[in-house]
Amino acid sequence: MAQDSAVLQVRLDERLKQAFADAAWRDSTTPSGALRALVQAYVRESRRKEARRQSRLVAAAPDADETEALIADVQDLGDAESRS
Repeated sequence: MAQDSAVLQVRLDERLKQAFADAAWRDSTTPSGALRALVQAYVRESRRKEARRQSRLVAAAPDADETEALIADVQDLGDAESRS
């Protein structure tokens, strides 16, 4: 499966760059593969943080009970559709 790719320019001092490359090779991956994994992990964590933030906003809303009931209904609908 082909991946879309882009060049990411990052300023690192030479010692850190070499240490990162050495660590990647020790982990049996390429520096670009290690960086890709780091970026993916960062994006996942950022999405989790945003979801927690949104949940806190919903819970703090004056109509939180109604909103949570609607969310549960939508989730139940999605679960029912995935089973069929």
